[in-house]
Amino acid sequence: MGRFNDLWASGKFALKRNQEADESRMQEARARAQELAPDMAIDPNSKEIFNALKAKRGQETGRWLNGLVPSNVEKPAEVQAAATTAFDDVNKWIDLLCEQFIELAYEFNKKAVGTNLYVSYEKPKLFEKRDEDIWYKPVDKTYKCRLTTRDWALIVRGHDSKIAVFVVPSSMVMAFDSDSVGEDEIPHFMEIERTAASGGSVAWKIGGEATNLTAIPPLAKELFGDLIRVSSGVMTEAELFSNDKGPTLGENVAVGYQQPGESKKAPEATAVTATGGTARSSEHVISKACDIVDDIIEQELKTLYASATSIQPGTPEASNIRRQISATETFHTKILDAFKEYTQASLSVQPAAKSESQLTPGLTK
Repeated sequence: MGRFNDLWASGKFALKRNQEADESRMQEARARAQELAPDMAIDPNSKEIFNALKAKRGQETGRWLNGLVPSNVEKPAEVQAAATTAFDDVNKWIDLLCEQFIELAYEFNKKAVGTNLYVSYEKPKLFEKRDEDIWYKPVDKTYKCRLTTRDWALIVRGHDSKIAVFVVPSSMVMAFDSDSVGEDEIPHFMEIERTAASGGSVAWKIGGEATNLTAIPPLAKELFGDLIRVSSGVMTEAELFSNDKGPTLGENVAVGYQQPGESKKAPEATAVTATGGTARSSEHVISKACDIVDDIIEQELKTLYASATSIQPGTPEASNIRRQISATETFHTKILDAFKEYTQASLSVQPAAKSESQLTPGLTK
């Protein structure tokens, strides 16, 4: 299946999920997503790695990060942050974290482009949602960025004084974005908390261990590497808590990973409609068209990254290639955003035209 086909399937799940409020647990959510996209079934190896990593991404990570920073290091950023709002501080953390993600993705994709581990990124965005159920209609603000491979996504969400990191199957991204599956249903992978400290400053904690802005680069490497480890389904214990160069495919992350063989896509089945024409029995034609564009963009990125590997860093040629890659990635993100909006708008009108018995059999009870 292609990326856009998966988004369409996730959108169908999100629509039905809104109609079935009693289905509220993560296990059921995953099962529903897999009914719609059986080819996206979670690899048992990836799930095992996810569980192993999640157990380490609390106090263990906090202690490791704390040990990297000398106790006498100055923290001007934290003192200055006390004069801003908690949400502004959260945004600053996510901005700096995303800057690191972009640098890591650029270097990593030189080897990963063309594989299922190629990492696309969504730069931080502000989302505002008004609660119409309360008379004064408060606005809930969320600041979010995302890294995505073919099968998994790492989502960073910032709220008033908290940053939550989630690792979810890519087929669940649209349902998660639309709040059809809430944060209370998908336990966070890691949480970074902002608390008040002495002297009017603020403190940041991971798993109860104090940290600060200087810990962002190594933290970004670990989280980026975690996404690759889960996505690849392979991991060695030596890959954890690394403080050397950024994640490199086959060297210090996803060691032993092999690109799975591409299975031939079955021809699209059609059915005769009441008017004598034909209709698709399962997949959506626009998602298939977008998947073709997606493949073309990936080929362009592959060419650009191949050129980047042969150019000396810091030269005008290297800067030019990076600008081209950034422009292509931005264009790609806009296509994805537009398709999500289209999917939500298109699926939202379907129940009015279909009876319950006409909905996807796998979603009805």
